[in-house]
Amino acid sequence: MISAVLVSYRSGLLARRAIAALRDDAAVSGLELQAVVVVNSQDPEEVRIVSGAADVTIDAGRNLGYAGGLNRGIAAAAGDVLLLMNPDVTVRRGALAALAETVRREPLAMAGPAAFLDEGETLLIPPFEEPGPLDLARRRLALAPDGAARVFRRRLTRTLRAADALGRRETLEVSALSGAMMAVTRDTLEAQCPFDEKYPLYFEENDWQRQLRLGGGRLLLVGAARAVHPYGRTTGLEPSAAAWFAESERRYFTKHFGARGAMALDALADASASVPATPEPPERDALSWAGEAVGVAVSPLRSFGVFAWAGMAAGASAWRPPDDFLEMARGAAWYARAVDRSNAQVLAEATLSS
Repeated sequence: MISAVLVSYRSGLLARRAIAALRDDAAVSGLELQAVVVVNSQDPEEVRIVSGAADVTIDAGRNLGYAGGLNRGIAAAAGDVLLLMNPDVTVRRGALAALAETVRREPLAMAGPAAFLDEGETLLIPPFEEPGPLDLARRRLALAPDGAARVFRRRLTRTLRAADALGRRETLEVSALSGAMMAVTRDTLEAQCPFDEKYPLYFEENDWQRQLRLGGGRLLLVGAARAVHPYGRTTGLEPSAAAWFAESERRYFTKHFGARGAMALDALADASASVPATPEPPERDALSWAGEAVGVAVSPLRSFGVFAWAGMAAGASAWRPPDDFLEMARGAAWYARAVDRSNAQVLAEATLSS
């Protein structure tokens, strides 16, 4: 049995949609599925909404955080494979079978799907990297235009390599997986510590995954498993999200890197406080360019330190954002740039109008 454990915080309708997609996939693949939802919002209406879709609904009575919600749901789950996930992720058919097969076959492994921002699966979310002091140094470097270009080129090279492999439905070993959807066997979970509940939100998955890797485990991105994960659906309207991120980030870096981690965080904060404003690119509803673009990068960051990637067909000279992406991005600044593969030259850039 596969048990899907979802932690819902003011996301009851999203959780119902996620469970419907899980059940559809399980039925097509002939898999037994249990849906467990932990409700962190203290909202009886949310409990009622998810109860109509879940096999087990747990009203936490308070906000346990993502880590606490996962631990509570795992304790109530019956499956030998656990799918730990956000309520704003929808799987595509075949994802459950591919993820379950991977973690059952690989001892001490956690697996995640290839994820996309849009329903058309055109905007790939590239593999994550394990956070560390070097990552903070790159973020500091990206505060200046020249440094941002260097960081982007490095990220682009890695993204193109991963996009090619995932397009062939290959499985990649990576240094970090998104906490939005993680598959793991119960045996592997029980061989590790529980998720650290001192993280209010964010970095709890990085903490657990780091301990898994230090113990000889592997993190696998499964190209045969596909999912859609729109950015910020569950946290975009939460006023405490930024504070939770900062608190969790500091806990992670000081827990794993001690004084070096704290110094790297402080250096990034000091550098960020003195960064001059960067001119915004023109606002447009589409991109067009002259030259051979390999694809379009789309990011909520002006530096493009992280981005989603849309590959372009040969000869393409324009790109228009998918409608569902624009709906997701409404009210927030998102940036797009068309890039030449041969030299990472930016052929066109815009602030996307939504």
